[in-house]
Amino acid sequence: MLNITINDQGEKLVVAICGDLDNAASSQAESSLAPVFERTDCDVIINCAELNYISSSGLRILLNIYKHTRSNGHQAILKSLSEDLKEVFQLCGFLQLFKEL
Repeated sequence: MLNITINDQGEKLVVAICGDLDNAASSQAESSLAPVFERTDCDVIINCAELNYISSSGLRILLNIYKHTRSNGHQAILKSLSEDLKEVFQLCGFLQLFKEL
């Protein structure tokens, strides 16, 4: 089960991803994240504290958030990565792209 919440804090959007961001949930995730792509004026913080698993399609979604925010002069920031997820993000080169909190 995947749950995504977006908290608009003015100069930043905080996106909390809870559950598994896998192939089965990717279309739901893309529609839930549509408000992120409507904003061009803020940083995006992706809170991964309750993200249990991410597949290649989930990584693609996060990469699209990164590209969108960078193209608008802002940052995509990963927050609260577990050690397992940090290893996945490191292997994929995402830790060189995203700022980490």
